[in-house]
Amino acid sequence: MTGSPTIRALPRAQAGISLIELMVAMVIGLMLVLMVTSYLISSRQSYQTSMANVDVQDARRFALSVVQQQLWMTGYSDSWEDFDVTFPAYDGSHSEVPNFATAQLVASTEDGDVWVRYRAPELTNQPLTHCDGTNFARSATGDDDSIAMTRLYLDGHTLRCKVYFSDGGDPHNSLPLLNDVDALQWRYLDDSDQWQVQSSVKDWHSIKAIQMQLILASSESTGSRFEQQFTWGDATVSFDDGKARSLVSLTTALRNLPEAAQ
Repeated sequence: MTGSPTIRALPRAQAGISLIELMVAMVIGLMLVLMVTSYLISSRQSYQTSMANVDVQDARRFALSVVQQQLWMTGYSDSWEDFDVTFPAYDGSHSEVPNFATAQLVASTEDGDVWVRYRAPELTNQPLTHCDGTNFARSATGDDDSIAMTRLYLDGHTLRCKVYFSDGGDPHNSLPLLNDVDALQWRYLDDSDQWQVQSSVKDWHSIKAIQMQLILASSESTGSRFEQQFTWGDATVSFDDGKARSLVSLTTALRNLPEAAQ
């Protein structure tokens, strides 16, 4: 029996991609790689900027806390005697310490430093701590050697404190409080109710409040360079090194003044 012939289709020849299709595919792939790379770089810069800002914020909180605690101690004495008695004149017998008149609590030798005086406690269970973290020992006699004179100042780009004593004994070692400080200035509120810089203060007995201004920089770069400008006194200062910066202003009223000075 003869059947119908079977017709088989010949296999179709395989066609490769053309040069144009290959180039289009390469361009699309390159665009995807560039998009992913750009996203990763952007994410990295955002992370660096965020971490730099956190760094500045942490440094700010620390600076405000330590400095304000120290300034609040200005004029501290748990004695009921008059300030003319509790804070006698100091003639600056230590070469690094300025002169203090009788009952004078605040002094300064330059725009970038401030000196404050306070006494050791005479009452029990009344601990005091210096800005360097050491305890101020309780005084049993109430004589001059129980008066501390603490300096807050800028050394290079570091805010430091150093504690001296009116008996002329060895001062404490200088302690760094805050790094990456680009600028520091102190201002003083006197009885004219005007803020004065160090060179404009006429009567240090009249100081009622102290203001600290800082420009703080992050320790690490944000990953991109940009310009930051700050008003500083009568001028403008600029930075473009890529670090995040913040202007800090802290105003502290002196709590322990005699009533006549408040």
